[in-house]
Amino acid sequence: MKQSMVRFAQNFPKPRDLGEELLLIHDKVLAQKSPAFRTWSKQIKLRYAVDAGEGLKSVDMFPEHIAKIMALCENTSVKKLTVVVVGGGSVGDFGGFVASILKRGVRLVHLPSTWLAAIDSAHGGKTALNVGGAKNQIGTFYPASEIVLVKPLLFAQPPARTFEAFGELLKIALLHGGPLWAELSKEFEVNADTLWKYLSAAINAKYKIVNKDPEEKSGVRHALNLGHTLGHVLESYYELPHGIAINYGLEFALRWSVEKKIMAVGEFDKFQRQPVAAYLLSASADQLLDVKANALKEFRRLLLNDKKKTKSETLRFVFLKKPGQVSIQEVHVDDVLVEIIRQREEELNG
Repeated sequence: MKQSMVRFAQNFPKPRDLGEELLLIHDKVLAQKSPAFRTWSKQIKLRYAVDAGEGLKSVDMFPEHIAKIMALCENTSVKKLTVVVVGGGSVGDFGGFVASILKRGVRLVHLPSTWLAAIDSAHGGKTALNVGGAKNQIGTFYPASEIVLVKPLLFAQPPARTFEAFGELLKIALLHGGPLWAELSKEFEVNADTLWKYLSAAINAKYKIVNKDPEEKSGVRHALNLGHTLGHVLESYYELPHGIAINYGLEFALRWSVEKKIMAVGEFDKFQRQPVAAYLLSASADQLLDVKANALKEFRRLLLNDKKKTKSETLRFVFLKKPGQVSIQEVHVDDVLVEIIRQREEELNG
């Protein structure tokens, strides 16, 4: 699988530099709230605006979308067409999937508009749609030819979007260890400048994992799911932003790693003393881990819909030994539920 070319830019790129014939798929909000984007986008003739969010990725709505897109592109050349996707993770997943199947695959360029997409989802080639409320059940591996990280586009994001990206930045730093973790762990403040500072290193760290297992066949790439098993459950059940849900999922994974004696207690204490650990969120402390029977039943259903499932009721879970060292193990779905209850009771009992 080819690796995308990643380019950092101080301004929006000239449309002619992105391809001969362009189809722009973009988050509708950008045209409404960003004068710079609105001016830039008008230079592209074929434009398709979408409402960002998991609803965009619903397989039920996809036939309507693709019919409209096909009509837009009826006079374009398959050899010359480039799909340019500007948006966050859901828009990137959707637009990437469109590019991968349109005319059996056309050139793709991502301009991520959120920090979360810039750090994580725009890289690695995954596209996805949701089925029956379960995330990312169908999709393709289709890396963008180019990913352009436009500084003013990212810095225009509100502070809430900045914090939402922290979970993915922390995840990749914990997976990579080394200088990236050593430096990030000392940060006292998470803001746009912090994310831009570590963006290149975080992207490089992700590609080091992706390039060893481009299509998730050897199992190496599963490490990128650190924090995502419970994270996806909380995201769906409580309708949380993805980055916030992963933040909770990371804390859950770290505590379970300690409980299973995969991570030493001293290592966890060392982590908690780092300034950046103050930004980690606890699902137990915030009372998100609902232990009522109905909630656990729904948690179980969502876990069994997870792509990381290996057998009928078994899934891969990523534990952390220490920054830079993971342990991927198969766990029974009920073991996850038991750990949810354990962490909740531990929190309640102080």
